[in-house]
Amino acid sequence: MLIAVLYGVYSLFIAPSSKPVKSVSLKSVTEIDKLITDASEVLKISGSYPVYAAIAGSAEHPWDSDPFYHEKTASLTVGDLGLKYSGYLEIGRKKMAIINNVGYEIGDKLEIAEYIVKHISPSAVVIEGEIKGMRVTIPLLEE
Repeated sequence: MLIAVLYGVYSLFIAPSSKPVKSVSLKSVTEIDKLITDASEVLKISGSYPVYAAIAGSAEHPWDSDPFYHEKTASLTVGDLGLKYSGYLEIGRKKMAIINNVGYEIGDKLEIAEYIVKHISPSAVVIEGEIKGMRVTIPLLEE
């Protein structure tokens, strides 16, 4: 066991490496520089150089806003309409929603606004505007 450990230490730290060390010649460095220069010239000639330069330059500056963030702005809310879904009735296959103390079925037009009842469930009612087609979900008012 001791012999194996000593051989391991010798082969890792003392013995010369069997792999030859590659040295970088001046010729290979100048070839790489020439390649970079040629690629830059091709980009300049093709006309795409200013575009790439502008993209790279704008990436370094801080952005005013996140281009991937789209804020959803609702132009109309349930509070704006003044509607309160206060009750739900289901008799057989017939569903009724009590909105502002008036009973409505699916397809009925609301008295206060230009909206039609599209869907009734025990937890919410979905109404849709006649003109703009905007859908609004009114949750059940729990007291």
